[in-house]
Amino acid sequence: MSEVYIFNVAWQEIVNWFLGQPIYAQVLVLIGVFAVLTLAVILVYYILKGVAYLVYYILKGVYYLLKGIGLLFYKIFEGLYYAVSGKTKPVKNLAPEQQAPLQQQMIHQVKQEKELIHPNPQSVQIVRSEISYCSECGSKFTDSMLQTLQESGVAYCIHCGNKKTQEYEMSIESQ
Repeated sequence: MSEVYIFNVAWQEIVNWFLGQPIYAQVLVLIGVFAVLTLAVILVYYILKGVAYLVYYILKGVYYLLKGIGLLFYKIFEGLYYAVSGKTKPVKNLAPEQQAPLQQQMIHQVKQEKELIHPNPQSVQIVRSEISYCSECGSKFTDSMLQTLQESGVAYCIHCGNKKTQEYEMSIESQ
């Protein structure tokens, strides 16, 4: 048989060695070669993807840098133009359809501020809200919960299970 050389490698020797191995070794070698080729392709893919992202973000950064430099020169020359010519820089006005909602919002806010609520002294009840409501969940204590708290000194909120003690009530009274 003649020797076949591809990339300066004698492939006939490799083929003879491969065929001389038992069948399970040949299968394992084929699986290994396939795995190495798959990993090499995946590695090349991610390297190319990384390079593409790198180039993309570098070009994006250069674009924004040049855009900023252009805006800088524009503002400088615009300022010089108005300084040399003695003209005042025109102020941009909002379009009439944009001004109307803003005016309506301001009028609405002024109307809300004018409405004051005066409490009726006959309908005001003094309630100890610190004890009437749970400090954890904010739900109102039931009458039985308040009665239990006064009798035994300990009560639990029926909504969240938070424990209230007589010391809690005393600390609120002292404030």
